[in-house]
Amino acid sequence: MADSSITKKALADALKQLMQTTAFSKISVGNICSLCDMNRKSFYYHFKDKYDLLQWIFYTEFIATVRSDSPEDGWELLEKVCEYFYENRTFYVNAFEIDGQDSFRDYFTSVLQTLVLQYFGDSLTDAEHEDFFSSFFTQAYVLAIQNWLKEEDWPPDLFVENLKSFLMNISGKILK
Repeated sequence: MADSSITKKALADALKQLMQTTAFSKISVGNICSLCDMNRKSFYYHFKDKYDLLQWIFYTEFIATVRSDSPEDGWELLEKVCEYFYENRTFYVNAFEIDGQDSFRDYFTSVLQTLVLQYFGDSLTDAEHEDFFSSFFTQAYVLAIQNWLKEEDWPPDLFVENLKSFLMNISGKILK
């Protein structure tokens, strides 16, 4: 593993450890560096700020998780996303609490919208309004995941199965 990757991983591990007990807004770059015995200069060589580090953690871990076993359909992908969040639950409950510019929720929404278009895009028959409908479903998924992590204690497969069942049932009622 290259020195750069080792340094980034150490900083990421420190942030993840701090977020187990401390709100992201209360964590400083100094706290992160202190925990892994690095100086601020090393931090800023690799990341522009703690938000950049948070996004790097999600991107590197999430992408590795999703790519490790390519999902066959959108539901399988959603289950993989939920399994990843569930395994890192406290960290991501805190990450979703971040508001404002560079929030994790905004970053995750943009990543998920790309995946929604990739896996569910063929269901969007109105190409002219594709962005609107993909945004609608993406935001619904993000809010459902956020609430599930924070408030429910269902395993990921049960959460996704319940969500899928609900959407299928409501679709049937709408079609009647």
